[in-house]
Amino acid sequence: MNRRYFLQMIGSLIVAAQPSRPAFARTDDDPEDIYARLKSSAELHFSMCGGTLSIALDGDSGPLDQHRVEAWVRRSAAAVSTYFGRFPVEQWGLLVTRTEGSHIGPATTWGYPGSITRLSVGRDVSDEALRDDWVMVHEMIHLALPRVPLSSEWFMEGNATYVEPIARAQLGQIPPQEVWRWAVDAMPKGQPQQGDEGLDHTHTWARTYWGGAMYWLLAEIAIYKHSNGKYSLQDALRAINRASGGNTAYWSVAQTARVGDTAVKSDVLASLYDQLKDRAVSVDLDGMLRQLGISEEASVIRFDDRAPLAELRRSITSLRNPNGSSTKACMDENLGKKPIHRDKP
Repeated sequence: MNRRYFLQMIGSLIVAAQPSRPAFARTDDDPEDIYARLKSSAELHFSMCGGTLSIALDGDSGPLDQHRVEAWVRRSAAAVSTYFGRFPVEQWGLLVTRTEGSHIGPATTWGYPGSITRLSVGRDVSDEALRDDWVMVHEMIHLALPRVPLSSEWFMEGNATYVEPIARAQLGQIPPQEVWRWAVDAMPKGQPQQGDEGLDHTHTWARTYWGGAMYWLLAEIAIYKHSNGKYSLQDALRAINRASGGNTAYWSVAQTARVGDTAVKSDVLASLYDQLKDRAVSVDLDGMLRQLGISEEASVIRFDDRAPLAELRRSITSLRNPNGSSTKACMDENLGKKPIHRDKP
């Protein structure tokens, strides 16, 4: 499914799937019921990158069996764990609702009563679609930050929108050009329109996802400049994840920003939040992309390594500390070098 169409369709990600079992359909939007279902009947359990992952499959399987689902989950978890230095939460449950067709999504992730995700996927989905999927990665990134007030939903949705392709690129799952394709093509949609009152008060699809993503790109650049390249947004997000434990926590944006800023010895996150939350601010996105050395020519994303922030652009999609134990373990798991453990043979 086209990524932009999917984001527009799901809006706030609180959407209804159509599971095959009528009894479960009564409660498939109730996180407490989904959590109980996962605890009692998850069919797959395995540990990866510091997290324990449990998966239940709903509906008739067809060709979408446990082995294909597990490979898909492992690939996505490896990318997210590489970016955050570990799997974002200690325990995560996934309900895969198998439906007609070949689509992936919609999906919803909750942090209460535990870290859980429900994701709809067509039984006839191709191996290529599972390999290239970004939806699972997007949902896993939602696990990494604490939940914030609904008025600041853009903070979380923008983060998942921004980080998802970067995490995949760092592990070599997609080329860097694909990361910046979304900034060139879609991020302009996040600019304020007439009547905009700031990110905390304008809850359109475009402002929530792409306006939120611009906040994180601004933070990426500002942290790099403030620290002369010593720190990155990735450092701030890893610190927030460690301190909060992920999406089972509920924090204010101010608290979240404070923890991230402390890690990178700045006030970037808090300052940007204060600037953008209550008033419309147009961002010089074209200028930022030029500074990063990113352009589009004849529908091709091109890089200029002479640009002032070319080094930052390269570092964003580069694997950090590839020889570190946690990164190496996640890479090994992604390549299938570790045995799979199941409750059932």
